[in-house]
Amino acid sequence: MPGSPADPANGTLHLQLPNRRAALETARQAVLDFIAGHGLSPRAVYRLELVLEEVWMNLVMHAFPDGGEQLVDLHLQLEPDAVALVVEDDGVAFDPLAAPPPQRPASLDEAVPGGLGLSLMRSACRSMAYTRIGGRNRLQVQVDRQ
Repeated sequence: MPGSPADPANGTLHLQLPNRRAALETARQAVLDFIAGHGLSPRAVYRLELVLEEVWMNLVMHAFPDGGEQLVDLHLQLEPDAVALVVEDDGVAFDPLAAPPPQRPASLDEAVPGGLGLSLMRSACRSMAYTRIGGRNRLQVQVDRQ
């Protein structure tokens, strides 16, 4: 796949994809193909997909308010007991760790769809770290392999 060097011997995958919604499926399939046969539990695969989708959709919807196609770097590293995912972009600065948790509605009538993705992502990750260096966002997450 162009722009997606994989090094199975070292347990690494690098993708560079446009900040488009359609690229999520390309990223998801490349990640699933790469981790196949590496002993991840179904729960780990689910969590990894959930995190990837949340990160990607937030990036697509919020990181580039002026529009235009930008490239996003996605790195995956298989570790002995976790999968590390790093997403880098040059969009608007956003630290998901600093975002406040969503307020719970007082009733079902007050509930609105959306807004729970960051909470789901936080619960799916073993660890999460964010840095902004040289105008680039760098989000690092780890998902347990089991």
